[in-house]
Amino acid sequence: MANTNFDQTVQAHFQSSVRNARSDEWFHLLEAQKKLGNGHYTLPVFAIAWATGSLLEGNPAADNVGEWGQRSFRSILVGAPPMLATQYIVGGSRPNEPAGSRWSPFQDHNGVSGHSFMGAVPFLTAAQMAEEPWLKFAFYAGSTLVPLSRINDDDHYTSQAFLGWWFAFLATRAIDSTQSSESDWTFTPWLEPRTSGFALERRF
Repeated sequence: MANTNFDQTVQAHFQSSVRNARSDEWFHLLEAQKKLGNGHYTLPVFAIAWATGSLLEGNPAADNVGEWGQRSFRSILVGAPPMLATQYIVGGSRPNEPAGSRWSPFQDHNGVSGHSFMGAVPFLTAAQMAEEPWLKFAFYAGSTLVPLSRINDDDHYTSQAFLGWWFAFLATRAIDSTQSSESDWTFTPWLEPRTSGFALERRF
């Protein structure tokens, strides 16, 4: 997407045909969602939710809130380092910047939308905790709000918003997999063309 005309085509179509005075009034709601993509707001919320669950342990509602806060916080710890590294590695630029979305390694740091990552984590975490299909769908839909706001505000290309969401999805899924009763440790064979052995992995 970033290295074809896709990003520029979608951006031009969105800004000229989708975004207008009427749609901007609706998309103003997305502007509020942008705050969810700011770690200054979300990280304290996750920490408070986690602490609430610990302090009111045994209360079903508090337990759910606490688990959501803990999972979300851990997802940020897991997903943020590779997401931040990828921002620089791919080197994509924002719309209206000369370089465009094409990947130019280490030339810029906007190749992945950090707001999209941060804003998707709480919704994706809730979606993976939810049991009702309709509730899962609602949370998954909510996880796209911040990425959409970045495209609407012409702050990121579609590929960059999608990559931010994708890092959030992978991080929250990794954390979800550790919630099972399985051991944190795995011991597996390691095979390569010129070597073999075993790999020891610990999930946290």
